[in-house]
Amino acid sequence: MEHFYTIQGEGNHQGKAAYFIRLGGCDVGCVWCDVKDSWDASKHPIYSTSEIVAMAVASVPSPAGVIAVITGGEPLLHNLNELTAALQAAGFETNI
Repeated sequence: MEHFYTIQGEGNHQGKAAYFIRLGGCDVGCVWCDVKDSWDASKHPIYSTSEIVAMAVASVPSPAGVIAVITGGEPLLHNLNELTAALQAAGFETNI
């Protein structure tokens, strides 16, 4: 759905460099959701794992020490094994 490099603003990694990968698709529909546009996966482009990793690497000064945050939508609708392994191989720490 979207991706961007920023500073993590929440949780244990607050203040650390982070590359966010927001996936489309959600079957939960929380009323407080701030990204309802993410719910319908068919409204967003589909990228291969290699495309996502290439975009991530190109967007950060260096993957070392950068957290790749996979969010949604509902990221657990997707099998993330290949994506997290590829991001880690590129030097990112992964958080879901």
